[in-house]
Amino acid sequence: MKTEQLEELFRNGLTAIEMACDQTTIDKFVLYLQEVMKWNEKTNLTGHKKEEEMVGNLFIDSLACARVFSPDTSSSILDIGSGAGFPGIPIGIVSPRQGVTLLEPNLKKVAFLHHIIGSLGLKNVRVEPCRIEEFSKKPEFQEKFDWVFMKALRFDVGLAYVTPILSESGKCVFCRTEPLLSDLALKGFSVVNEIPYELPFGLGTRILSIVGPA
Repeated sequence: MKTEQLEELFRNGLTAIEMACDQTTIDKFVLYLQEVMKWNEKTNLTGHKKEEEMVGNLFIDSLACARVFSPDTSSSILDIGSGAGFPGIPIGIVSPRQGVTLLEPNLKKVAFLHHIIGSLGLKNVRVEPCRIEEFSKKPEFQEKFDWVFMKALRFDVGLAYVTPILSESGKCVFCRTEPLLSDLALKGFSVVNEIPYELPFGLGTRILSIVGPA
């Protein structure tokens, strides 16, 4: 698909979630997508193969996560199980005031993350090549993060380790296809809010489930 067609895909996707981005930002998204596709040929970054699926399920779904915080305030964000950088890098692109840490143990994916962060010139995004089990024990990350995102990790697995690294008012955000059950035991957490939204290209409804310490 030509660059102009990819730009149009992003514009249509952004319209679906009522987000406006300038041409410079769209250029970064296109470069990012092209690099994901290139690296995906030798490194399994994502199971999505078609451009529409990647733009909708990876980029637009990640950008919808930015609804949970104000872009005008600075906060510390952790993306657990970042993979190819979703949702952390798209959030970092559109919200340069946020400090984003990508947690990813797979070293091939870590290599890609370093590559794309450098290619995009992102100063507010860093990578930690580590599993959440070890990361949560490190003293330098205790009570550090205002927002913890889990797009590819089961919430019950992630919640077992996030309490030490959440700031006093910190929250966790799960990218889901259905609401959390209200009677579900959340390991000392409770549901604060749930935000539904539609993905573009007929990819369906998604929900941001926001939880905090009970």
